[in-house]
Amino acid sequence: MSAFDKVIGYEKEKDELLQLCDMARNSEKYARLGVQLPHGVLLHGVPGVGKTLMATALVEEMERKTFVLRKDKSIQDFVDEIGKTFARAKEEAPSVILLDDLDKFASDSDSRNPEELIAVQSGIDAVRSDDVFVVATANELRELPHSLRRPGRFDRILEICPPNRREAAAIVRHYLQGKKVAQDVSAESVARLMDGNSCASLESVLNEAGIYAGYEGKAEIGMEDVVRAVLRVIFEAEESVNEMSVSEKEEVAFHEAGHAVAALSFDPEGVGLISVRPSKSDARGVVQLLQSENYFGSFEKMRERVISLLAGRAAVELKFGRIDVGAGTDLERAARILQRFAADYGACGFSLLHADEHWAVESEKHADEIVAERNSMLFRYYEEAKRVLRANWAHVEKIADALVRRNTLIYEEIAALWQEAA
Repeated sequence: MSAFDKVIGYEKEKDELLQLCDMARNSEKYARLGVQLPHGVLLHGVPGVGKTLMATALVEEMERKTFVLRKDKSIQDFVDEIGKTFARAKEEAPSVILLDDLDKFASDSDSRNPEELIAVQSGIDAVRSDDVFVVATANELRELPHSLRRPGRFDRILEICPPNRREAAAIVRHYLQGKKVAQDVSAESVARLMDGNSCASLESVLNEAGIYAGYEGKAEIGMEDVVRAVLRVIFEAEESVNEMSVSEKEEVAFHEAGHAVAALSFDPEGVGLISVRPSKSDARGVVQLLQSENYFGSFEKMRERVISLLAGRAAVELKFGRIDVGAGTDLERAARILQRFAADYGACGFSLLHADEHWAVESEKHADEIVAERNSMLFRYYEEAKRVLRANWAHVEKIADALVRRNTLIYEEIAALWQEAA
């Protein structure tokens, strides 16, 4: 059994790491080709995606003397330990060093060149001609100086992203093993609710769902328990909407229905969950807009996201004829995307494009022109959101009415309501 069997999904990333294992264990066949094992690999990504699990699997599969460094001492003591660890690894080569949470090594320092990272850099340089391989994990790649990240120190840098929907379903199946779940709980349904979240979040949600079920004396974990857990863990939503007046609840329902209907008009599977339960982040309701895997490579997908973000405010205006004061965050998110359209992607012509990171300081006029174009686009896309909703108004009414009565809807319920209104 391979140590990588503990890592669910991430086949491409595991294949890259297995290449390194093969080089470490079969160096002769690579030496015949005139190549050698890279000096190190750095795994980075948001917390909870399994970086340490993958790094540990890599270290285990390399079958070498292993040294592990984690920040657990004061600055000077830790700097000394870093130096001693690299020295021991050099003496006992072939060996491997795991630097876990490397970006936190200097968390107590405001220096641009903190001692801890200078010590790591010096240690890597000191073992460059020895058979010492360095594995590191980090949440924030930007926290590490470029000099430490360059080839010759970390020759491979892998971004570990949250699992896609297919990988998430496989991870959910793994976590569901040993749990008693009702027939209405499927790995695919849970993965849809958890779209874009980390492996740790998936595990936490399923455990929280079990707590709900156990406290209520249930024999099985049901989908209702999973939905409650998703709302609590992922969206930090309140448990109750009882303090909300009927008129306020209706406004929130139409706002969230507007988001959902616009998204569904572009992608029939584009919404995982809608709720009128308020969030602790001051959002009056919740809608989970699923993000396609090619989102960041598609101008059209980003344009559709802008329209979906603006459709919450648009639905309230169309239904009640008033300005939705709860749409501020939606407007900010839409504006940020549109600013990139103008300044980064050249969507409004090349005159607004900026390639110099200091452009804002050098040209206030240029910055003002970008803001003006962004706001103009915001108006146009808002009108487009209203057109989309008018064309699908029966769906808006149907979903909003169901939200007022049920508070929360998941994909399967949303899809059924869409068919009823068709």
